[in-house]
This record gives sequence, C-alpha cells and structure tokens, in this order.
Amino acid sequence: MADIGTDHAYVPMILMRDGISPRVIMSDISEGSLAKAKETFSICELSVPDSDFRIGDGLDTISPGEVDVIIIGGLGGHTIADILDSDIDKSKSFKRFILQPRKHSGALRYYLYTRGFDITEEAISKEGKFECEIIAAVPTSDELRQELYPADDIRWKYPAEMVNSNPELAIERIKWKINSIDEQIENLKTSNTDKSELITVLEKDKEYLIDIVNNAYNSHNNH
Repeated sequence: MADIGTDHAYVPMILMRDGISPRVIMSDISEGSLAKAKETFSICELSVPDSDFRIGDGLDTISPGEVDVIIIGGLGGHTIADILDSDIDKSKSFKRFILQPRKHSGALRYYLYTRGFDITEEAISKEGKFECEIIAAVPTSDELRQELYPADDIRWKYPAEMVNSNPELAIERIKWKINSIDEQIENLKTSNTDKSELITVLEKDKEYLIDIVNNAYNSHNNH
C-alpha cells in the first residue's frame, strides 16, 4: 500500500507491524514531513528501504500499478479529488482506495461516482473532536458516468448507507444537521426578501435526513 500525505505514518506502521501489508510506501510533500514518518518507524524498530520514503506531490511518487491500495487521509474532499484526477489513468491502475476527507465528503463522492469509481464501503469513526468519514472505493471500466443528482444534492454528503457501519455515530451526525437546517429555516423566515424556494429545498433535505434516521431505528429494532 501507499499512504499519500503520510505525516507521522501511523497507518503504514500499524499495517506493517501487524502483518496486514507486506510493503508500505510513505509519501509526503517535504523532507520535514517525511522525517516524522521515519521517526515513527525507527521508534517501532520496523525496517523499510529508504526508497519507500518518498518526497513528492500527490500520486507523483508512485508508479502506475506499483501498489494495490492507496490511502489518502486528512485532506479536503476537493483536494483528494484533484489528486486522483491529476492522472486518472494512473489512479485507475490501483485496485483500491481508502479515502478520509476532513471536509467536503459530498464533493468527493460526487467526483468518484461521475469519474467511474464505485464506493464499496463507508465508515464513520471518532477521532478526538472529529467524526471522520472513511470511504473505500474501487476503479471501474467506466470513464464518465451521468450524475445521479446534482453535485450540491444532500444525498452526496449524507448517503443513506452512512448509518450501516456505526449507526449511533451516524445518527448523531445527522441529527446535528437536522437541527442546523431548522435554525437556517427559522432565520430565512425572518428575511426581508422572499426565501420560500430555498426554504422548500431545506425542508425536503430535512425530510430525507429524518427518513434515514427512522429507517436506521426500524432496522435496529427489527434485529
């Protein structure tokens, strides 16, 4: 596997230490950033060739098909999409991607779908004050696909499947969004200009999110 923007290289270290991956490549933008990765492996007494610590931007440091899995975590969804799109043929030479967008996950899902990647798994995990979304995707033979719905549609940001891996955390996140929409609607109602069209969109978004929560509860009760 290769970890792009590896920083302290904790994920590659765990994968190698626990025998999950026989080889790990760590890539980051500068020697200073990569020094943290080297320190982690030194402390853990794990030996890897110097050539598997690489300085460069995005996927520039990895040859087509060189690894099975690419991990890109801690960057924004737009940035991750730009990295994949900088050389789409190279990106599609890898078998699997594990992506963890810090923000704009909806934009990343939209990019993946329309550019011919299938999302195979979703997860939400707590990391300090953050609720991290993790997206596993695989390339397909499709070059371009017609969008299912517009790029700004709430279903890209909050897919119904997001409750499957960690229902409690997902529901907490969705309820926060519902409350945020309620506040937004109330503020729009006090506007001096007509905001009825936007309010209608927000109310539909809220209905969609409530349905996700109700379905999650019903599924849990049935099991």
